[in-house]
Amino acid sequence: MSSLLSIFTNLSLYTKKKLLIRKGFILLVKLSSFEEGKILPHEKTYPKVTTDRFELLKATQFQFSQIFALYEDPSLKTIKNINTKHKELLYEIKQKNETHRLYKIFDKEFIKGLLKFLKDKNFYIADGHHRYETALKFREYMENIYGRDSYKDYNYTAIYICPIEDENLFMFPTHRVYYFENSEEVIKKFFQFAKVKKSLEIDKNYNFNHFFEKASCEWAILFGKEIKIFTLKEEIFEIIKREDPLFSEIPLYNFLQILEKILNIKEEDLKEKGKVKFISQKEELIEEVKKGALGVVFPFISPVILKKVAQAKKLMPHKCTYFYPKILTGLILNEVSGKSLKYNENFYE
Repeated sequence: MSSLLSIFTNLSLYTKKKLLIRKGFILLVKLSSFEEGKILPHEKTYPKVTTDRFELLKATQFQFSQIFALYEDPSLKTIKNINTKHKELLYEIKQKNETHRLYKIFDKEFIKGLLKFLKDKNFYIADGHHRYETALKFREYMENIYGRDSYKDYNYTAIYICPIEDENLFMFPTHRVYYFENSEEVIKKFFQFAKVKKSLEIDKNYNFNHFFEKASCEWAILFGKEIKIFTLKEEIFEIIKREDPLFSEIPLYNFLQILEKILNIKEEDLKEKGKVKFISQKEELIEEVKKGALGVVFPFISPVILKKVAQAKKLMPHKCTYFYPKILTGLILNEVSGKSLKYNENFYE
C-alpha cells in the first residue's frame, strides 16, 4: 500500500445552519469469519439476498460498493490527523445537501500510523452485512478454483471505516409500512400492550422524533389521516426487559415483540408475503399511508447500542437502522478475480 483512499462527506443541515463533515477511510481488509470476532455483525440477514449478490459477484468479479464499518477511537485521533498536505482530490460529487470528496493520501507516516492504530481493532459492520457474507462465500468459491493463497485478492474486501464516536455519524431508524387487509383491527389489538400518549393529524412537516420521550418504549402508528404515539405499558416493558435487558433498549425490537403476539407471525414471514416494506424517508412513508397502508415510525437510537449488540454476539432485527450519509455505490470498484496483491512490508513495521 503506497497510498490510501479517504472520503470526506460534507453534510449541510440548513435547519441548524451548520456544515458537518464526516471523515473516513477506504481500505482492503482481510476477510475473517464472524466466529473469529474481528469483524462483528449486528443485524440479521436473509439467505436469498446473499445468494443473489453471490451470483452477481461471480459474474462480474467486482465489488461495486464498500462495506460500511465502525471502529473505536474515543479521542478521534485518526481523523483529526488527516489534514495532510500529501493528498490528491480524485472526485467531488454533489447531490442534494451532500458533497462527497474522495482523496488519495500519499503521506507514508500517516498511513503507517493509521495501520498501526487499527491493527488490533475490531470492526463493527454498520451497513453491508449481506455484502460481507457474500465476500466470505465468494472466497470459499475461489479457493476451490485457485487454492488457498493469502495474497490473492479474494481474501480481502473493500471497507469504508470511520470512528463510532464521531458526532457527525448519524444512525437513523428504518421505518415500516405494512399492507394489512384489516389495519384498524391490528391497531385495536395494540391496546392490550400499549397506550396512546398522543393523537394528531398527519403532517409531512413534523419532526417525528419530537414526539418521543422514552425512546425505547415508544413508536408512532400512521393510518388514515391520524398519527397515534404509542408507549408500552410499564408492566409489559418490564417483562420484555427481564427477558432481554439489552434488546429492550431497541424500539423496533419491542414493537416486533408485540406485533408477533398480535399476528402470530414473524416479520420475515410478512416480508416473504410482500406485506411489509422498509422505508427511511418519512415523505415516502406518508405517501404509502395515503394509499391505505399502515405506517410505523421509530425513534433514534445511539450507535453505542450497535456496539453493545455486536460485542454480545447478538443480532438486531433486520433493517433496524441505517447510517447517513450513505457511501456512494460505484465510486470505487474492487476487483476480486484471483490476482495476487502487492504487499509493502514497510507500512507494517
